[in-house]
Parts: sequence; structure tokens; C-alpha cells
Amino acid sequence: MSVALAPWHVGHATHLAGSIYAATPGRRVDAARALVDAGIAVHVDVMVPNEGLPRGIAVAELDGIAAQVPPDMLGIHLIGSASGVRGLLQSIPDCADLYLPIGIRDHRATRLWAAVWDEFDDEAPADADLDGYDGVLVMLLEPGTAGAADLSRLALVETFSRRTAVTVDGGVTPESIPRCRSAGATTLVVGRALLTDCSPLEGQP
Repeated sequence: MSVALAPWHVGHATHLAGSIYAATPGRRVDAARALVDAGIAVHVDVMVPNEGLPRGIAVAELDGIAAQVPPDMLGIHLIGSASGVRGLLQSIPDCADLYLPIGIRDHRATRLWAAVWDEFDDEAPADADLDGYDGVLVMLLEPGTAGAADLSRLALVETFSRRTAVTVDGGVTPESIPRCRSAGATTLVVGRALLTDCSPLEGQP
């Protein structure tokens, strides 16, 4: 069975990215194809292995997904320690958008985003924090977790949107999209609320 997209996406494609992490392993390539066919960008979370993080999408699986997605529709989010993320960079295929923990920069010809979680909970970002980035990814949930978005974090979206483009990720739903957009988010990464067929394949737990 091919992966279906929730019908609410119609009319929102230009500011959505579909999170492949939400799809069942074994159906992620199908999910990528469905997103591309709908004109929606594909967002891939790759977690550094052996750091106690949830299992993300491995580099080998990423290569299979990237083979089905035009580079200008592919975004890759590397999650983990600074040293672990730097070690993964050399294995990452060409993409339009590369999301790295803030403080890590890369000089390839792609849009570079600073991914933030709790780095600015206690202090406002300085201009120097954003130097070298094309935008900021604000996580509304701790990276690698699932659940409802913490919409109080939209205050951070408002702060960043006065300076740069902002993407939001983590528990985004159709109901929360208007608030995310009003706060200044230009791109919304959506997983389970968009990829409606996330049930296991036959024979999988």
C-alpha cells in the first residue's frame, strides 16, 4: 500500500515539508514519493548513532530516499553532539536545506539553518549567533521525541522571524499551523499529521 497524505495539505504545499521520520521504516521511500508528487518538500531527520538518541534515519536509508527526491526538494536535519554531527557531514547527499545544531556551520552550496532547542530559553540570541545561516529551525518538541507541540515556544519564533526566515518542527498539526504562521514561521515540518498511513508493514511489530 502506498503512503497517503492527509487531504488538509491541499493549498499549503508551498510552506510545508513532510517529515519522513514519521513514516514506518520500509515505507519511507513511498512517503518521499508521495510528498514529491504533491509538491511538498521532504524533511529527513538523521540522528548521530551511539549517542543515546532515538533511532533516526540511517545514512544508508537516507541515500535511498535522496535517490527519489530532487535535491531542491530535500531537507536534512542532523541531530546529535557537535562532534557527531561534524562526522556525519561528509556522508550527506546534496540537498536544498541543511539543518545543523546552532554553532555548527558548513560551506556547501545549500541553504544552511541553525537548529535550536533550549539554547535561548534564558537569553536572547545575539546577531553573531546567526552569522553564516540562512534561517533558523525552532523545535517545538525536543528533537527525536513525539507528542504535542509546545506552542509557548512560538515566542522564540517571533523573536527570530524579525531577523531571518524560520522553520518550525515538532508536533505541528493543521490546527496549530495558523498560530505558527502568525508567529512568523515560513516553513512548517509536519510528520504524523500529514503522513496518514504510518501503520507497520505486515510482519512488523
